[in-house]
Amino acid sequence: MADENYAVGAVKNYKAGGYKVHKFGGTCLATAESIEAVSEIVKSQASPGDVVVVSANGNVTNWLLALIEGGIPSGSILLEYFTGLQASVGFSQEILKQIQLDVKAIETLIEQSHYSQSDVLAYGEAWSSLILSNVLSLKGCKAQAIDSCRCLKLNTDTYQYPFDQSFADKALGQLYSSEPDSVFVVTGYIALDQELNKTTLGRNGSDFSATALGNLINAPSITIWTDVSGIYTADPKIISKPLLVESLTLCEAQALSELGANVLHEKTVLPLLSYKGSVHIKSFDKPNEPGTVVSQEITPTNRVKTITFKSKLNKVCVHSIDELQARRIQKKIAEKSIASYVNGYDITQHKLTFYIEKSDVFSVTSTIKAMQHYPSVLLSNMTLISLVGQNIRQDKRIIERFIRRLSSFDTQEIHYPNNSHSLSVVIDDEHAEGLLRDLHTSFFYQEPTVPIVVLGYGNIGKKVIELVDKGAERLGQSLNRSIQILAVANSKRFVCESNGLALDNIDGLLSNGNDNTDDQIFSWLERYAGRELIIVDVTASKSISDRYKGFAENKWHIISANKIAASDKDYARQVESVLEDNRRIWKKNTTAGAGLPIQASIKNLHEAGDQIEEVSGIFSGSLSWLFSEFDGTKSFTNLLEVAQDNAYTEPDPREDLSGNDVIRKIRILAQQLGFEDAPEDFEAAISDELLEGELVEFWQKSEAINTYYQGLLDQAKAKDGLLRYIATLTPQKLSLKLEFIDKSHPFASLNPCDNVFQVISAWYKDNPLIIQGPGAGREVTAGGVLNDLCDLLRGH
Repeated sequence: MADENYAVGAVKNYKAGGYKVHKFGGTCLATAESIEAVSEIVKSQASPGDVVVVSANGNVTNWLLALIEGGIPSGSILLEYFTGLQASVGFSQEILKQIQLDVKAIETLIEQSHYSQSDVLAYGEAWSSLILSNVLSLKGCKAQAIDSCRCLKLNTDTYQYPFDQSFADKALGQLYSSEPDSVFVVTGYIALDQELNKTTLGRNGSDFSATALGNLINAPSITIWTDVSGIYTADPKIISKPLLVESLTLCEAQALSELGANVLHEKTVLPLLSYKGSVHIKSFDKPNEPGTVVSQEITPTNRVKTITFKSKLNKVCVHSIDELQARRIQKKIAEKSIASYVNGYDITQHKLTFYIEKSDVFSVTSTIKAMQHYPSVLLSNMTLISLVGQNIRQDKRIIERFIRRLSSFDTQEIHYPNNSHSLSVVIDDEHAEGLLRDLHTSFFYQEPTVPIVVLGYGNIGKKVIELVDKGAERLGQSLNRSIQILAVANSKRFVCESNGLALDNIDGLLSNGNDNTDDQIFSWLERYAGRELIIVDVTASKSISDRYKGFAENKWHIISANKIAASDKDYARQVESVLEDNRRIWKKNTTAGAGLPIQASIKNLHEAGDQIEEVSGIFSGSLSWLFSEFDGTKSFTNLLEVAQDNAYTEPDPREDLSGNDVIRKIRILAQQLGFEDAPEDFEAAISDELLEGELVEFWQKSEAINTYYQGLLDQAKAKDGLLRYIATLTPQKLSLKLEFIDKSHPFASLNPCDNVFQVISAWYKDNPLIIQGPGAGREVTAGGVLNDLCDLLRGH
């Protein structure tokens, strides 16, 4: 009875002692310098009774496996390694002699085939434990090398937790009673099975040992020391500047482990499910850095914490099986400690699919064949990329952003694991790193923008690019997106760069760019068919506008300052229909009013329930400027040349004088108003005979043009009035004509270049809504295009 009471008391004492666990991997113990660093950490941070779990030094486990499998002829590489390590570290010669004897014994056992793999591999952990405990003792820190088989015994015939608590209590109670003033340096990776034989704990087995011991002794903290400073937002080997994840919930840690994270293996997390303390992941090279803390504390931040990356996966498919058989296969694979990902059983096709590492293909397919099923390997060289964060699947914004980013890549499948804390996608290895960088930028910095193509590099196109270039930082902060212009084209050349063009030298790039005389840019852009892209059309080209339906079919957004397609109601309806089917957007606010919000106002009034009865006004900024400036002191053609030089007019000013430019705007607005089927009554702002012929012939008629407009001006002055080119839209009629108006008219006192829109509706009947402002010029049109771009990127 006394012995039993003593044992119970000993267990209570060590479980109440607050003893911590530290785990050091093989990399931490590979060299003399790293062993010195580890010993200093233990000396400064560990107290008597704390547990230090160690892996085999450096490559020792790999060398032992190679020796077993015949990959190396003898253990000489082991002897050379430990001899050099002893000379540098200065651990006891007796330990080196013991290692030499052990290596010879291993060689003999292998030669005679009288060995178990677990027994051989256990030597590596034992040597590491002996060396570190000796080094600590030499530094004045009392330490004992402990074989983990004294306290770790599995309860099952697989690697599934739990360990035998009563077995551990008995051994640990005795250990803490007999050595109360020692640090215990315990071998990792090794335990006893149910028959009390040594067994290895598989991949990341030492971490598994550490978290199991931490749970068994009720440690307040477990620190896993590695060669990295914690868990990062992405793999530092791929992402150059990942962020350190300060904390993870247990749910997040478990999701990470199930997705194959190297730092937190699935087995490592199992003991933590019933553990009340915290786990710290820190760098032995930088012990003062905070690292990452994993705890039971729930912090429902609904944000992505990290992105995992598992490459070189193969997809396995098993056909003609029922759901029970599928579960048996999955269980058998798990019992072999083989990780499988994206497991899915299709009940309609009776097939099981999953992904495994390339090194596991033979073992998995052999296992399935032994169960009388016939697997096939469908895909190879695939990568699983996963977002991880507490309850991120409950956040619609995260899912939408994830799907939006994937639309720019050719992915294999999207997967929703059996928890609410992760989102996964499978993609081929070749494009995986690009997607990882894209997602990392999106969720931890500014979201990468949809690639942008600018068609047209004249007055407006240059200004658009100038505004983007100068305002890149401000735009990025406002949109929380980077801005990437993929390509720029004019009628002769185009330039392109898949990672985005340098915008400060587009002129120079275009001068040496690719030939575009036959629209070769569209052949180059076909590689983006089906991927999200934004076409910005700032041309006046019909050949470009004729491609809009093709853009829509390619699943590209369109931002148009080109009025041609938008003013053709039948064609515009076709384009809009395809865009709607593909969930893409056509922004065309600058096609009427340049930067003025007339189209947005019409939309808002309709959505609010107002009934618009009439829209009238001066829709041409160029003709607004011309007729405001034309007072007889300068000839009309002289003013027309000034307007053309300032990009107030279309490249061919007859487009303005003929009314064609305004007519397109009328038709565009009529579609928004629902007036598109109203009869049309359009008059040019000049006589038809003066518009005939080629452009050069038009300028040759300057004298006749000036005479024509001087006559109209004289008539206006005789009536004490003004000349204005006025459009009127009603359900009954769409009209456009050059009119004489009184100087008190609302359209009389305009600033040069102003457009004015007068809206009469059920709400604005007695006091019409007036929208007035610049309606022409490269600055306002480019600004309007940029506004459309910003709205599109915001998802408006």
